[in-house]
Amino acid sequence: MTRRPNIVLIQADQLAAQALGAYGNSVVISPRLDRIADEGVVFDRAYCNSPLCAPSRASMMTGLLPSEIGAYDNGADFASSVPTFAHVLRGAGYRTALIGRMHFIGPDQLHGFEQRLTTDVYPAGLDMVPDWELPPAERLPWYHEASSVFSAGASVATVQRDFDDEVVFRTLRHLNDLARDPGDDPFLVVASFIHPHDPYEPPAEHWALYDDVEIDDPRVAPVDFDDLDPHSQRLQQMSGFDQKVPDVEETRRARRAYYASVSYVDENVGRILDRLDALGLREDTVVIVTSDHGDLLGERGLWYKMSPFEQSSRVPLIVHAPERFAARRVDAPVSLIDLLPTLADLAGADAPETSGRSLTEMLVGENTEPEDVVIEYLAEGVTAPHLTVVRGPYKFVRCPGDPDQLFDVAADPDELADLADDPAYREVADGLRAVLAERYDLDALRADVRRSQRRRQAVQRALSTGQPHAWDHAPAARGDDYVRGDFWAALEHGRLPAPENV
Repeated sequence: MTRRPNIVLIQADQLAAQALGAYGNSVVISPRLDRIADEGVVFDRAYCNSPLCAPSRASMMTGLLPSEIGAYDNGADFASSVPTFAHVLRGAGYRTALIGRMHFIGPDQLHGFEQRLTTDVYPAGLDMVPDWELPPAERLPWYHEASSVFSAGASVATVQRDFDDEVVFRTLRHLNDLARDPGDDPFLVVASFIHPHDPYEPPAEHWALYDDVEIDDPRVAPVDFDDLDPHSQRLQQMSGFDQKVPDVEETRRARRAYYASVSYVDENVGRILDRLDALGLREDTVVIVTSDHGDLLGERGLWYKMSPFEQSSRVPLIVHAPERFAARRVDAPVSLIDLLPTLADLAGADAPETSGRSLTEMLVGENTEPEDVVIEYLAEGVTAPHLTVVRGPYKFVRCPGDPDQLFDVAADPDELADLADDPAYREVADGLRAVLAERYDLDALRADVRRSQRRRQAVQRALSTGQPHAWDHAPAARGDDYVRGDFWAALEHGRLPAPENV
């Protein structure tokens, strides 16, 4: 098949790989995602490049690490001069549209997309700037709250559900429009949901799916605060879990709510796939499903993200295009910065220089040399760069002021045995330590991040004084939604007949 494919990228927020049946979860109900995983290419060890929303997404869009573009945290503006995969595909003739969540910070809320059909669920301003001078126990008002765990349960309506209901509606409608005016150029559609991000408040009908389901407990029981590594201690303090610890039933209830939110996302994924089928677009479309980071879901007593542990940093990455790529599983470590060069390859487009690599050879089953995966965390909860490198089965974590960590995630998937000081693994640890030392000047990076924080804090103080002007995206009103101009021609143009066998 030589025609340039349409591409539909579906992203869920905080969707952990281990929370899907396709990655071995026997509790969650996710039949649509399981089906496309059975028919598609599944990357078993896909990682985000920062376990936090905005830097992860900016990194994914550009194929560059957060430190390379200054997108350090959820309050760092994303420069409009950095090419994204939307710029790349749009420049190659693709019709590009973003629908839903992307957490762009700054005045550019398109970053290369020709259309953006919804606003974002979070504000686009410099509202969430960390301060590395604050002690961990001094909480800023936008930090994650432990209350999301204790209040988890079914809902009739929430801000997040209202948003995602609009995302799926706008996505289906946009696919209709593409079928009405097929043109000669392929399309890129990014549909991005906020679920299953906390607070864990799924629709009641999805909560009810688990009425008779035994919810699994975390694989690793809560660890006493004093026995946690320093970074995990800071995460506990930031969210208040050092003060109040959920019991077994509260943990199960929160995990049930999270699974139910995953089922809600799964249903919406199914609606998008069904619409592609109904419009006759499925065969020419590559569907990619991923997330920006995972969720710890009570492992060790930790919740949410911001950690290099597998549950937080691993993401699903499923590529479904059975006409192009045979079903297979890939166990090599890859990361979200690999998406830009991969999409460029699929589109036959020239890609800018990135830190990622194209996954197209893996998609067709060719063996490739393994490469290191780098994960950066430069936001709240640290006072120095927190860096991770994944090489083969090993994961090495370095943060000045904290003890180094080394895990063999193949032999020890729960990351219980820290091998950093084990003489038998000294060569491995030294080698990975050298990788980071060659790549980073940690003192200079810390100074850059701290300088950026001070600048942004000053700008935000000024912008919050007097009359505010939000950067939030306001979708343009459409003038051709229904019947305008020639009455009968408008009705005929809007009609998409069902296939004869329906």
